[in-house]
Amino acid sequence: MTLNNHHSTFSKILPAVVVFLALLFSSCLNEFLTVEPLADITTESYWQSENDVRASLNAGYAHIKNAYKTGFLYWTEARSDNFLGNVTGGAPVQNVSLNKLTSNLNACNWNNWYNLVSVANYSIHFIPTMQGKMDEYKQNHYLSEAYFLRAFAYFNLYRIWGDVPLVTEPVLVKSEVMKPKRAPKEQVFELIISDLERADSLVDITVNELFIYSPAALYALTTDVAMWEKDYEKAVIFSDKLLALGKHTLENTDFADVCRTATTTDNILTLKWNYTTDGENTITSTLANSANPLVPTFEIYQKWFAWERETGSRDLRRVATIDSAKYKTFTTKHVMSLPNGTQCWKWSPQEHKAQTEYQECYIPIYRLADILLLRAEALNRLGRHEEAVEEMNKVRVRAGLPPKDFASYYNNTTKLEEDIWQERQFELYAEGKRWFDLMRTERIETIMNTYFTNYISKYGGAGAYRLFEEEWQHYWPIHQDILNENDNLKQTGSY
Repeated sequence: MTLNNHHSTFSKILPAVVVFLALLFSSCLNEFLTVEPLADITTESYWQSENDVRASLNAGYAHIKNAYKTGFLYWTEARSDNFLGNVTGGAPVQNVSLNKLTSNLNACNWNNWYNLVSVANYSIHFIPTMQGKMDEYKQNHYLSEAYFLRAFAYFNLYRIWGDVPLVTEPVLVKSEVMKPKRAPKEQVFELIISDLERADSLVDITVNELFIYSPAALYALTTDVAMWEKDYEKAVIFSDKLLALGKHTLENTDFADVCRTATTTDNILTLKWNYTTDGENTITSTLANSANPLVPTFEIYQKWFAWERETGSRDLRRVATIDSAKYKTFTTKHVMSLPNGTQCWKWSPQEHKAQTEYQECYIPIYRLADILLLRAEALNRLGRHEEAVEEMNKVRVRAGLPPKDFASYYNNTTKLEEDIWQERQFELYAEGKRWFDLMRTERIETIMNTYFTNYISKYGGAGAYRLFEEEWQHYWPIHQDILNENDNLKQTGSY
């Protein structure tokens, strides 16, 4: 299936059918286990054709969108030093920014991720029973997609909540209802690795997609997971496999288009939002909201300009990402009273104009630039420093910056790693990578506590934050409603 004919395939599944499937496979962790008789569509009477499989898997992407709408900005950008939350609009985003999470926040609810797990579990169970009903290669690829979706769901659950229940089988009869306990995060990670290995053994490498699963998406996720394992050899192997597909490059791509149109050769896996079928994209509209629930920090503005002064060039990413002119309105006490109109316009269909909730827009999950920088980090850790600089320079050059000279890093691999991390912050700003990068590289206490005591305190937030002192603070609390439904679950840490 090619990128061009994906739209025709997807269009065969009427929006109403996709919505029905999404609802049918919906699975509050404690509620989907009580569905009986689980409707014909989840039994052998439904899994009869390739269209049935495609429809069921498409439902998974609806759940990913719902998960992103519920908590993407909270789980990622609002917790990092990229953005500062306001106290307006009844949404206490500032508490998220200042490490003061509570279990009543909507983002504490993990049900959308378990909805995706449920879709994957049914698909993994039923697709192998369909021998002779579709082409074997397609059947294998769809099963690969199901394993990928489950790995992606649990990778997010792992990074957001740590220890989470492991549900790996579909519930086919009511007698299988259970109230699962949280499994150690190490077991969750083992399942992620196992699922990705199974997906790799089944994937059809000829498939080229953008808005749903593809081999490039599999190799990108596997590279990402390998970096969390600190398995740098594996990260290089799977980024090699991605590059060997020959479908993705940064050459002749405009950075402003990677989020604005999201159809460049940089884009690997993208969520496409249409207001009519998907509702408001709360990610882009929040970042463009005049009430400023989430604002790019003055620190990122200062850091970006310092970066440009060091290189002597304008960073095209800054121009396409934040409204620099608005930073003239920041006061010395702006933390508790953020200036109006300070926006991130990375998804705007027009340069220097913020995205609105009604416009079609895209949220990249994986891009080549992301993987190249992970690859550079892995190569540096493996002692292949010159290659690491080459990969980093591919991203820098596209941003309009001069390439770094390898000689300047001679015997200073720590400085090279720090520069790669800095490139990731600028390149992937607002794309949900910064907080997870701080977790993965074990820099939360170093970066965030310095950010609190220096930046937040300096600009009017002294004493308003909670320092990161224990590992459980890296993770989110479980929503109180979920705890009330399942007395086998224990709250995260001391939340």
